[in-house]
Amino acid sequence: MISKLLLILFYLLAPAGVLWVCRKVRVLKKVGPVLTLYILGVVIANLHIIPADLHSIQKTFQDVMIPLAIPMMLFCCNLKSLKAGATAKAFVIGVVSVALMVVGGYLLLGGQLGVDGPTIGATLTGQYTGGAGNFAAVNMMLDEQGLSEEMFALVSSCNLIVSFFYLMFLMGGGITIARKIVHGNNIKEYNDSINADDFVNDNPYKDFGTKKSLVQLLKVFATSAAVAGVSLVVSNLFKKGTPMFDLLGGDFSMVALILGLTTLSLILTSFKQVRSWDKSFDAGMYLIYIFCLAMAMLADLSQLDWKLGLWVLIYQAIIIFGSLALSVLLAKPFKVDADSAVITSDTLVNSPICVPMIAAAMKNKSTIMVGITNGLAGYAVGNYLGYLIYQLLLVL
Repeated sequence: MISKLLLILFYLLAPAGVLWVCRKVRVLKKVGPVLTLYILGVVIANLHIIPADLHSIQKTFQDVMIPLAIPMMLFCCNLKSLKAGATAKAFVIGVVSVALMVVGGYLLLGGQLGVDGPTIGATLTGQYTGGAGNFAAVNMMLDEQGLSEEMFALVSSCNLIVSFFYLMFLMGGGITIARKIVHGNNIKEYNDSINADDFVNDNPYKDFGTKKSLVQLLKVFATSAAVAGVSLVVSNLFKKGTPMFDLLGGDFSMVALILGLTTLSLILTSFKQVRSWDKSFDAGMYLIYIFCLAMAMLADLSQLDWKLGLWVLIYQAIIIFGSLALSVLLAKPFKVDADSAVITSDTLVNSPICVPMIAAAMKNKSTIMVGITNGLAGYAVGNYLGYLIYQLLLVL
């Protein structure tokens, strides 16, 4: 009993400790909490210090976090903001570029990716239009066709490696190249600079303990739980033995669950009070951190196929760098400025968390809202698009 309680407390508190360390240690600040938690989880898993009888608790955390996190992260979305001209066009170009590269890369490497190829493509579509939450949600949606714990860890690790080099490319000259391609030699000089450290060092959880924040978090959690509950009831209508199962010829309960969570959450964003919950997104991200740790702690490195990992790495590089190049090439004919195209590509690949860093490298403060807006919109479409891409890859 004590060991179960200690494991539960570890899952709940470890992300807070990692977030604190990441703010204090320069190297880990660059690495980020997600990769740090993955590394921590994999190390613990391969030390084999967690008794086998506690694996059910690990699996429970893994299964519960995503259904609760999805609504929390979507509540602050304001899809009406996508009507803002260039921002909306940059978003559409970015998402289409990702989808085309996922399909194109699969056509090139599908034979090397094995039976998990369509699933890898689908989950990466969720990752590169939304984020880690969408990656996990799409995988959960595919149920029996989803990635194993080991494959999940392999794909996640490869993603973090490629994403790191992507950021280094952007800050090392990629932004300048994009501006030259879109604008030619007539490049605007930006002086509206910002300090990325002001954003990176900020702790969004610092006032979570105040009375006002706790009241809001209770509302957020209750609403998210209600959305999850309704979606679960709906998903049960698609399980084996139901009329919908017979009609569709298969078990679509997990698809109904994830799409139900996404759709109901987006419907609720039409209410101003829901969109005003400024703690909702960060609370959802904390649950994603717990999920990352729980998933990594189930990964046995001795079971990983490292040869396959090389092909996964190449596939992700094609998607990330290919979608960036396509976004930039499409920016000029669609009258989108280079900075909006690049910041949108960045926020789709790396989530809104990295937006201030790239905006600082651009010395263009105006791109922050473009990146954050399109990043949040990406969370909204990632699950839908991931499932559609999966169905497409199955027939290719």
